[in-house]
Amino acid sequence: MEIKNLSNIYQILLMSSLIGLGTIGRYALVSLGVPPNFEIIMVMAFLSVILLRPSLAIFVPLLGMIFSDILLGNSIFVGNEMNRIVLFTYSGFAMISLINIFNRERFQKGLGKIQLKNVGFAAGLGIGFVLIYDVWTNFGWWYLIYPHTAQSLVAVFTAGIPFMLNHLISGIATFVLIALPVTYYTSHKEKLFIPINIRSIQKIPVVVFVIGLIVLSFTGTAMKIPEKSDILWIEQSDQTSVKIVIQGDGWRIEDNIFAYDGDTVFSILKKCSERNGFSFEYTYYEEFDSMLIDSINNDVNGDNGKYWQYYVNEDIPMVGSDKYTVSNGDSILWSFETVSY
Repeated sequence: MEIKNLSNIYQILLMSSLIGLGTIGRYALVSLGVPPNFEIIMVMAFLSVILLRPSLAIFVPLLGMIFSDILLGNSIFVGNEMNRIVLFTYSGFAMISLINIFNRERFQKGLGKIQLKNVGFAAGLGIGFVLIYDVWTNFGWWYLIYPHTAQSLVAVFTAGIPFMLNHLISGIATFVLIALPVTYYTSHKEKLFIPINIRSIQKIPVVVFVIGLIVLSFTGTAMKIPEKSDILWIEQSDQTSVKIVIQGDGWRIEDNIFAYDGDTVFSILKKCSERNGFSFEYTYYEEFDSMLIDSINNDVNGDNGKYWQYYVNEDIPMVGSDKYTVSNGDSILWSFETVSY
């Protein structure tokens, strides 16, 4: 009985330590300006399953996320549109924990030695968990925020590629540098009171809990089919949208607009005009099969010897604006400038 009590105390202290490491680690990474999706919660979710009973392990990533969100000043359940993705984010980590619980012995064995193949196994775990998590949360973005079309689904996953690449690097690094040595060390220390055998009945409450989180992810505001206008708030990132700057004669307009497949410089300008309340005029030239911008926001070609010129990623394209296809991450500049010959 005394050994059991010591084990329970040890488990609670260890759980608290893992939650603390996850909280402080995530807070530090974000505060230091590390690129998006470099995180430590995923590896804490893995280690919690290796070191703790399932009923305790499942709460490590969830509480680590909640506490670090509080430290970072993120209003996780009220306050802005981003909170609609919180349950998908949290249930994603819960799903990872559940996968680990059902494969605990195999994963522990795979990291039981410090050899090249075990390094590869650790890296593979990091990659696999990141892919599962990112596919789930990207689906959540699409389901909650975007129009429910195949086109927007592809667009969401395409826009998420830069973040997924960062996350993959993070997964590989943390599982090789943290999960592997910690699992190796603890698996050779019998006095750590680590529960080696997990009975199936201990897994049932965790399964029910995770299923509940998944169901909740699809309820509430998620039940409303989103309109295109619902995604405007997320377009502030230059990596997941097209940045457009219009520099007129004494005025300037900046915006970020999500590009769908087939969007051009011209169509992005049109969307920008609709959102920001300015007009523009153009002429179609049949001989070039292209549009020429005549004026934007009442600045007309020829005024004071200035004309409209567009740039994409600081280069001048050699085609009309309606012929240049853009992708999220591009930067467009419309400049009302003097043309030198």
